[in-house]
Formats: sequence, C-alpha cells, structure tokens
Amino acid sequence: MTRTTSALSLGLLSLGLLASACQNIPDEAPPVTLAPVTVEQQDAKAEWPDEPFRAERPTPRAIAPVEIPTFETFTLSNGLEVYLIQQQTLPTVMMLFEFNQGSVTDPARKAGLSGVCADLLDESTKTKDKASFAAAQDDHAVSVWASGGSESSTVGVRALQHKLPEALDLAAEMMLEPGMRSEDFEVLKDQRKNGVEQSKGSPSSIAYRVFPSLIWGAKHPYGQLETDESIDAISLSDCKKWVAKLEPKGNKVWVVGKVGADELKKQLEDRLGKWTGSAPVRRKVGAAKHAEGTMFFIHVPDAAQSQIIVGHPGPARDAADYEATQMVAAILGGSFSSRINMNLREDKGWAYGARGSFAYTPAGSYFNAGSSVRTDATGGALREIAKEIQTMRTTDPTAEELSREQAGALLGMPARFATATRSLYQFRSLAYYGLPLDWHVGHQERLRKLDIPAVRAAAETHLQASGHVVLVVGDAKVVLEDLEKIAAEGIYGKGGLKFLDADGQPAKRPKI
Repeated sequence: MTRTTSALSLGLLSLGLLASACQNIPDEAPPVTLAPVTVEQQDAKAEWPDEPFRAERPTPRAIAPVEIPTFETFTLSNGLEVYLIQQQTLPTVMMLFEFNQGSVTDPARKAGLSGVCADLLDESTKTKDKASFAAAQDDHAVSVWASGGSESSTVGVRALQHKLPEALDLAAEMMLEPGMRSEDFEVLKDQRKNGVEQSKGSPSSIAYRVFPSLIWGAKHPYGQLETDESIDAISLSDCKKWVAKLEPKGNKVWVVGKVGADELKKQLEDRLGKWTGSAPVRRKVGAAKHAEGTMFFIHVPDAAQSQIIVGHPGPARDAADYEATQMVAAILGGSFSSRINMNLREDKGWAYGARGSFAYTPAGSYFNAGSSVRTDATGGALREIAKEIQTMRTTDPTAEELSREQAGALLGMPARFATATRSLYQFRSLAYYGLPLDWHVGHQERLRKLDIPAVRAAAETHLQASGHVVLVVGDAKVVLEDLEKIAAEGIYGKGGLKFLDADGQPAKRPKI
C-alpha cells in the first residue's frame, strides 16, 4: 500500500469514528446554564490601568546587610602566618603563599625581574624538568603555580580535598628545591619581550603601559617600564638570588576550602616545618612625582581611535572619606550611568564606553578618567572630560545619582563574598592595603550614612581643578592641532604639550 493510500484510509476511518460518536449523542441534551456575573464581581477580578496605585513605583525593600564570613588564623613553627576560610560546599582547597617581594623591589635597570623569576620558579624542580613537573600535576589533577606582583609575589596551589597532600608535596618541592634551568629561563625572557612588543600594538595598550610612568614618575617603583633592555639585563643568577629570599617568617599563606585548621596545620608542618628564615621587610614606596599639568602625545599613524587618559594623584586607601570618594568616582565615571559615559557615549556618540575611577596602591592612589574615542572627536572628548570633572567638584550630586550608586554598592557586596574564593581575595586585599580584616562590617554602615554634602566635600578634596597629567595616543594628522590648542589654553594645566615614543621616551613633534 502506498503512503497516499494509507493516509486516505486513515482519514476515512477517522470520519467513520466521528460519525459513530455523533450518533450516540441524545436528541435532547440538557442545556448548559451559566451563572450570571455581577458588575461587582467583574470589578473585583479586573485590574484597571487608571487605578491609583499605578501612579507610583513600588517601594523596594530595605537592602539587607551582608554577613561577612569568618576566618581562622594560626602561625606555623617557622613563622609563616596562615589565614583559613572554611567552606563545606565543594571538596576543593586553594591556597596562596604570599611573599614580600615584587616589582617594587626590582632594580631600576632590571624592571621585570620579579615577573621573570616567579615565572621561572614554577617551570620545574631539581628532579623534575618542565614536562615532568607538568605531568606530575596532571597525574593528580592539581595545579601549582607562581606569579609576580607589585608589592608581593605568590605561589598558588589548587586541588581536590583528597589530593591536597600530593599538591602540597609538589608545591614544597617547587619552593624548596626549584629547578631554575637556563633553557627555561631564556624561553621566558623571549616571551616577556614578545609581550612588551605586543603592548605597543594599539593606542589603548600603549597608553595603559606608559601612563603609570607619567603619573608616578619614571624613576618611581610604580612607574618603571619593562623594556627589551631591562629584560635582557636580568640574569639567571639574579633569579636564583630572588628565589632564595622566599622565606617563611613574616610572610602569609591564604587558604580556602574544605579543610579544618588542625588538618591543614599538620599538612603544612609536615612539609614546610624545616623551612626557616625571615622574609625581607616590605619596601615602603614614596609619593607620586607626576608631571603636573602636562599633556603628552604618542603618535600612532592612521589610528582609527585615540586613547585618552586624564589623571592625578589621589587619597590613601585608608582615608576616612573612602566611601564618599567611592561615590564620587561612581557618579563621575564608575558605572554605565555615570556622567562621563552618558556624555561621551550616549549624548555625543564618540565612544563605546568611558570611565573614571581611583586606582589604589599601598602607597596611595591616582584618579584616572578616559576613553577610546573616535579620532576626530579627540579634542572634544578632552574638553568634555575636563568639564565633567569641574562640574563634579563644584556642584552637588543629585539625590537620584547618590541613591543609585549607594544602592549599587550595597547590592553588589554579596557578590564579593558569594564564594569562599572571593571571600579569600577580599580579606587578602584588606591585608594588602594594611586595613583591619573586619573592615567590611563598618564599611556597610558608612555607605548607608552617606549624604550629598559628604560626597560634595570628597569631590572638592580629591578631584583637582587643574594640574592633571594627560596622555593621548592617536594619529597626529587628525588630533595634533586640537591638542596644541587645548595645551595653550591650559585647560588641564600649564605644563604644555610633550611628545613621547611607545616606550615613554621623549620624541620629536610628529610631521603632519
């Protein structure tokens, strides 16, 4: 039987069944009676668009305070301080050994030393070359690594709970008996130099690489630039000396996971108890020595966009008005609804996004605002940023702006402690800035009490009226004439306009 015949047969069968069913319906079926619905019943069930409650938005509930996780602390026999946050959700453990040496301790002509040496540390051990050390980690599904930072460098360990002993065995072997092989060292130096070269590939990456040297000063520890020359100056002997300074006493290890304090202490003591020595004292970094009121320009031929950064030194992280300053930054440039973003993106259409914030370090902070803007809008964007900074300093924020950013900061706090790992990073950040580890408890209350006069006062105190450092990276053919006019007008200060190359070194005025 064909498919068409089959479909026809099924159709006839269905019609026959329907006819048979209809024959069974009585000739006089009882009528269906529906109860009448009164006007009052209709009104009780209906929702009308002109009802009074629709005239106002629903009032949100009060923002609940965040419960800050607790942590345990103890010190190993060798002086290593341990900070533990227990979590019982996942059978995992992560720890970060933190050592008081980083890029701020790098010699001036060897910028990048801490980064190179930390990368070399996790390549191998004395008995395991690069491949064998990686295979040993894979065999137990664990990760052991090292990384260089600014004030400190870290050794990290991540493992399933039942594989923690094997992970700690590898971490201890790496720290106490590092391989430090010359072949690995040369490869890492080449990779580091390739990274420097890549950072010169776009206006944005050039700007963010060079700007710290302008805001802190080229000779300041935060302002040193890695170059091919500084990396070439690093020797394998330098890295061996650097690793030898990784001592336990005075350093910390941050731990989060499904592990108890007693078990953790035993695991660490068994492997690191005989490791002794005192860590170098963390270097104290001085104040910024910025090029006050000076505009800088780096020429990138045919750049489709210009990268703008405007900044100046800011307050310390432990300043009493930190929360008010946080609101200043959020209203001015810290969120999508901020003034700078609404101006350059939504109103003018010059940029995909524009931001402003305070970047904090243990030695202080600096304010920075800017954007990657359409090349022909570079001069206009600089004028608008200057206008927004001045308006923020001289007028009150609106009640809507303050309540929006206040609520955003409070509602965002649970995310900071949503996981045990995030909690660990929050506490580690507090220690980095020298703040008490219960700081977040008072922080919530201080945020709630903020008012408009406090935010206005912080803006007047911490936003400079002039004397900014300005860096523009873009195409001189399009932007240079506008930049020279802005410098002559002294909108950001009287330091004039100077020219740099992609390494932040003085250069001649581009020919256009």
